[in-house]
Amino acid sequence: MIIRKARNGDRDEILRIMEFWNMHHVPSEEMPELDISCFFIAEEDGKVVGASGYKMLSPEVGKTTLLGVDPEAKGKGIGMALQEARLKKMYEMGAKKVITNADRPATIEWYKKHFGYYEIGKLKKIHSFGKEDVDEWTTIEMDLDKYYG
Repeated sequence: MIIRKARNGDRDEILRIMEFWNMHHVPSEEMPELDISCFFIAEEDGKVVGASGYKMLSPEVGKTTLLGVDPEAKGKGIGMALQEARLKKMYEMGAKKVITNADRPATIEWYKKHFGYYEIGKLKKIHSFGKEDVDEWTTIEMDLDKYYG
């Protein structure tokens, strides 16, 4: 497996991966844009098996956007590698904190366990995006200085 920066031709593959998780509605009110320059791609044997995105909200605050792994490639550490890649990039850009919205309890626990996230609030979903039977995002935050310190 390799992790690389996304290229212009990767948009359709990113959305193909996100469709497994109902996070492919782009553009939408939940996800207005997909900025390829802020995405990482996981490839296995030349095939895209995962993707993760981020954006900077301010010079010191980053935000994760999308993270998805092809279900056939689960359990190989791909999600972890994609998360690490975007955290490192945001940290290099000056981020001290990272905000993430998630709606799957297991995913929220994964973020807390491996990256030290803590819950800071809830946000009502605007339309169908992510887990269909959950109508709000759990907003979690992590301290990058502490994580890398």
